[in-house]
Parts: sequence; C-alpha cells; structure tokens
Amino acid sequence: MSFYIDSSEIRVLEQNLGKVSGDVLKRTDEVLKKGAQNVKEELTADAATSRHFRALASAMSYDSDYRPGQAAYEVGPDKNRRGGGLGNVYYFGTSRGGGTGDIDKPLRTEGPELEQNLGDLAEQFGRQL
Repeated sequence: MSFYIDSSEIRVLEQNLGKVSGDVLKRTDEVLKKGAQNVKEELTADAATSRHFRALASAMSYDSDYRPGQAAYEVGPDKNRRGGGLGNVYYFGTSRGGGTGDIDKPLRTEGPELEQNLGDLAEQFGRQL
C-alpha cells in the first residue's frame, strides 16, 4: 500500500510564512511603540495638571523590552529623571497622602485602540498566508 500526499499547498504556505515572519515583529513593534507613546503622553498630561506633582510630568518615558520574537514596552515615570521619584507617591501614596494619580487611566483609554490595531495587523498578515 502506498500513499501520495500533495504537499504543494504546504510549500506555498511555507514560502508565505517566510515572507510574512520578517515583517510581523517589525510591524507589531510599530503598533506597540505608537501605543506606548500615547500612554506616555496621557501620563504626562495627567501629572502636569496636578498641583503637587507637576514635576513628575517631565519624568515620564518609555523603554522597549525586546526578547526573541517579542516586542514590549514599559511606560511610566523614570526615577533617574528629575521628579521621577515622585511617581510612587503620586500613584500609590504614603501614610501622609498622595495616591491621587490614576496609573490605569491611560491603559483604559489606549487599550481598546491598541487591541484594534493589533487585531487589524493580525488580520492583514493572515490574508497574506
């Protein structure tokens, strides 16, 4: 008994995956970077309106955190920048007060748009396969 398997479609899929895979991480990073920038800008704007924590606004930043096959960003106050040490007090407070900043607000604002953009990107790459 012998079997014949037509693997031509698998070869086409393999070729298409090769073309797409190089672009996936780059394009995903672009979407995430834009989202990180939007979150940073909202954190900055919120801190700038605070009477007591205005100096924290200039300490907001984001850093990329790359791992094999993964793009990620960390957004928030940079303790090494002027005013950055106020971040814990502004967002989490102390026994003397603080805790008036809403660290999750930018994520609630940007999250749905970021999810939509990543979904659109996945759909676009899926059509290329």
